Amino acid sequence: MAARKDIDGSGSVPAFYGKELRRRREEAGFTLQQTVEGSFYGATYLSEIERGQRRMPVDLACHVDRVLHTDGFFERRCEDVRKARSVGRARYAERVLEAEKLAETIEEWSPTALPGLLQTEAYARALAGAERPFEPREETDVKIRARLARADLFEGTQGVPEYWVILHESLLRLPILPLQEMADQLDRVAALARRKRIVPQTA
Repeated sequence: MAARKDIDGSGSVPAFYGKELRRRREEAGFTLQQTVEGSFYGATYLSEIERGQRRMPVDLACHVDRVLHTDGFFERRCEDVRKARSVGRARYAERVLEAEKLAETIEEWSPTALPGLLQTEAYARALAGAERPFEPREETDVKIRARLARADLFEGTQGVPEYWVILHESLLRLPILPLQEMADQLDRVAALARRKRIVPQTA
């Protein structure tokens, strides 16, 4: 039997509450399966929440609060997790960003700009400046850090999705950056392709 791995609750807000969920569940003497009985979720889903790999949906949080008698603790914490995950991101994009981390395949068609997963900091700043020229720099910095952090999914050794992207040819021919910075951006795309992290195509 594999050794039980402790959960590092310091990594993120979802990991913190996932660790608390496991503590309270085990304290109450419930298995994963017993905890989800009567809900629309499976034990594997709950296990991923405990490990900080998924956020807890509000309906499941309410169910867990009833089963474990936690007085609304997890329902209240759902908003904390939502805020932590949405820093620098539009709320409508939260489910997409969560799905990216779990995806086996990602396919994108990008006719107007290089996708966020492929952008360098300079490219991301140029787009942000064009879209929101009067936005305070500190707000732009938060959004850019969040965007660049998404590309961490290419750096793993396991669970890296197959990423297919079709880029409009104009994106390669009409630079929006000074030549050297644009060359760095295209080098990043080429380097990811050489590492077999992405499959780029032009159209």
